[in-house]
Amino acid sequence: MMTSPQKRAKQRGSLFETSVLKWIRDQGFLSERLAKAGKDDEGDIVMFVAGQPYVLELKATAKLDLPQYWREATTEAANYQKARGLKEAPPAYVIVKRRQASIDQAWVVQTLEQWIGQEKDG
Repeated sequence: MMTSPQKRAKQRGSLFETSVLKWIRDQGFLSERLAKAGKDDEGDIVMFVAGQPYVLELKATAKLDLPQYWREATTEAANYQKARGLKEAPPAYVIVKRRQASIDQAWVVQTLEQWIGQEKDG
């Protein structure tokens, strides 16, 4: 049985996911929340930019663990690829809630390679 602190943490995470999804849609991007599937999770949200999917792993925790978050995000992007028969995994990003900050002030974690690739493309 889930304890109250665990239940509250799940509620905070769910509220963060809903808020980020709404914010992304308000910016004009097609996006959807992904169903939880245990070890086969495909991320929390998928958003589409110019038709390309981006898998987002969202975290609303008090203590940061970026290496763990990144492992989850890249594994889940690979799961998304496999489930949809894509040639390659979509880019994975981690969105981390900042304490006492609005949704648009959340942190986005990506690799330097992803960031530089975007700069070259843009």
